[in-house]
Amino acid sequence: MYRGGTSEIWNPCQDLFCSYPSAGHAVLILNTEFNLPPSILLNLWNQAKVRVTVDGGTSRWLSWLKSHHLDYEGVHPPDLITGDMDSLSKDVLDYFAQNQVTKVVKTPDQNNTDFTKALIELNNTCIAQNLQLESVFVIADTCGRFDQIIANINTLCKAPKILKKLKVYQVASNSITWLLPDGDHTIQIPSKLRKSNEWCALIPLKSPTYATTTGLKWNLNQSKLEFGGLVSTSNTYDGVSSAVTVSNDNTLIWSMGIETLLDGDKHKF
Repeated sequence: MYRGGTSEIWNPCQDLFCSYPSAGHAVLILNTEFNLPPSILLNLWNQAKVRVTVDGGTSRWLSWLKSHHLDYEGVHPPDLITGDMDSLSKDVLDYFAQNQVTKVVKTPDQNNTDFTKALIELNNTCIAQNLQLESVFVIADTCGRFDQIIANINTLCKAPKILKKLKVYQVASNSITWLLPDGDHTIQIPSKLRKSNEWCALIPLKSPTYATTTGLKWNLNQSKLEFGGLVSTSNTYDGVSSAVTVSNDNTLIWSMGIETLLDGDKHKF
C-alpha cells in the first residue's frame, strides 16, 4: 500500500451496461466520432442527472440518433450545451435553445479546451442545482488526431481540481479510459472480459512510476514504469480474478477494452 494516496473501487461497467445505474452520473458528448450501441448509450443518457453536449458534439449527437433511426423528439434534450461554438451550426444551436430545458453557455476562452471548459460548467451546474454526482461518462473516441487524444488526457489530469472526487471515465467505441491517482485501487472486471482475454493497459504519466498489481496475466511487482522503459500495454487478465488491484506511487492511465460487452446481451457480464 502506498500510504497517503487514494484507496478506490472502480466499477464503470456497472453503470455503463446496467439498465439502472447504481450512482448518479453525468454524460458529456465531445466533438468526436462515436459508435456505441443505442441500447447502451441511450440508457446511459436517459438515466443521467446531467446531460451535456460540447460544441460540435451536439451535432454529432443528433446525427448519431438519426443514423440509428431514433426519434430525437422523444429523447431527453441536453441540459447544457457549452463550448466556443466554432463547430456548431446556428440551426442546431437554435433548435435546442428554443426549448425550456437546455441551457446554452458559450465559453470563448482559448486557454482551455472545450472539454476542460465543459467540466467547469458541469461543476457550476451541480453547485447551482445542488446536485450530487459520483461519476462523469465522457463519450469520445480515441482515434484521429493525436494532439486531441493527448489534450483529452490532459483534461483528465485537470479534472480532480475541477470536479473534486468525481470519477471521470472516457468512453470510446470499444474501450474505457481513466486515471488512477497514486494509491491503492480495485478495478472490477466483468466475467465476459476475463473469459475473452480483452486487452488492458497501465501507462505512466510521470517518470518513473512504481506499481504492483494482481489479477493480470502479466502482473507488476514494484515494477518501474516509464517511457523508454517498461510500459504495460497489451496486457490482459488472469482469467480467474474478478478484479484487478493496482498500487501505484504516481498517477497511471488505466485503459481497458470493452468490445466483448458490446456484443449480445448487455446484462450478462
